[in-house]
Formats: sequence, C-alpha cells, structure tokens
Amino acid sequence: MDTNLLESLGLTHNEALAYITLARIGSSKTGQILKESGLNTGKVYEILESLKRKGLVSETEIDNVKHFAASPPEKLMDYVTAKKKTLEEEEKLAKSLIPQIESMRQFKLDPSRVAVYTGFDGFKTAVFEATRTLKAKEEVLAMGIRSSKGENFNRVWTKWADETLPKNHERVIFSEKGYFYEYKLKSKYSKIRLLESSTPTAIVIFGNHTALIIQYSPPIKIIFIQDEMMLITFISLFEQLWQIAKKIT
Repeated sequence: MDTNLLESLGLTHNEALAYITLARIGSSKTGQILKESGLNTGKVYEILESLKRKGLVSETEIDNVKHFAASPPEKLMDYVTAKKKTLEEEEKLAKSLIPQIESMRQFKLDPSRVAVYTGFDGFKTAVFEATRTLKAKEEVLAMGIRSSKGENFNRVWTKWADETLPKNHERVIFSEKGYFYEYKLKSKYSKIRLLESSTPTAIVIFGNHTALIIQYSPPIKIIFIQDEMMLITFISLFEQLWQIAKKIT
C-alpha cells in the first residue's frame, strides 16, 4: 500500500509506514516493526506514541514486553472526524480574530504606503484589499484593460464586477477588444471607451487606492499604492485618456 494515501489524510511518512507495517504483520514488538519497516531506531517510540494519540495504534504488554498493533481501519474515519472538528474550531477562532487584528493593522498603516503582491493569489489579495476600502457609490477607474489574459484572471474580475458594481460604478478604458470587453459592454454599471495600445500594464483606481498590474503572465506582479499625490496624478492621467479614447456607440 502506498504511504502517500495515508499521508494525504495528515499522517507523516513515518507514521504511515509504521501503520501499514503493523496492519500487515499484526501485533509486534518494536524490533520486528523496525525490521519490517526500515524505520529509524531512535524514532520508533515517538512515531508509535503519535499513532496511539491519533487512535490508530494500540499497545499491550505480553510477558513484560510492549507489543503494538494497528487499530481497525474504521479508526481512520474517527481520526478524520476529529481533525474536521479541530479545523472547524480553528476556523471559528480565526473568524473571531480577524476584526481584532484588522483594527490593529489599520491603526498601524502609514497614510502613504506601497505594497508589492506577486502571483495569482497576490493578485486576488490586492483586488480584495483595494475593494474593501471602496465607499458606496464610489467610482472605480480602470485603464489599459485587456481581454487577452488568462481566463482565471477574467473570472476573478467578472466575479468582482458582479459583487461590487451594483453598489458602485466604473469607467473603463480598454486597450483592445475581446471577451472581457464584450462582457463589460453589457454591464449597466460600466461606461466603456477604447484606446487601442500595446501597453502591458493595467491601472485600476479604487477610491483612494491605485493598483498597477504590471503583467498577467509569470512573474505576475501587482504594485498597490496608497498615496494622495500619486492618486491625483493617476486620476488626471485617466481623465486625459478618457477624453481622447473612442466612445462606444
């Protein structure tokens, strides 16, 4: 049996190896377990104790010698159920801590700051962080927007639009036509213009935050800016481009 299957349930490689060995050879002394499994001598008791705590191994004494046996396989379900309960408790704790940590974090944030996010998860984090600062009916400005990016990014933006724009609205300057362009044309919350160019960087202004999406292909990088003077500069740039961009009729 492949130890990877048990490892995927949360056992370590050595725990999985010891459990499989005991299931195969039956009740055994540590010497036999070591011989059959190839485990390290100095670690075997630690591994068996860990499996006992998980309810996957039992211990008995025969002629004053400890013997160990694998618990019935049904115990694996008990182990998984206990893990699930622990995760649910940790989830509740994490939710209760979020507002406390966020209040401390916001208190410590400088009025001006720059953060760099990388990778797809970093992209989603940047979008989420910027969106949460938006006030009701506040306008989002976006320029240099392209359709030719991974569908995973378009799905994030589509989901963002469906959740955010009913409470806000946006003006978008596209650099090219395509699927995402056509999607935005149908939105009653979006005003669209076209200024065809080859710029790879998209700029999105969320209230008093600006996100520079340097590129959507690896290495994905997003620069997140909170600075009043930079905000004024980007808004001014947007308004100039909006005037010369092609209106969509």
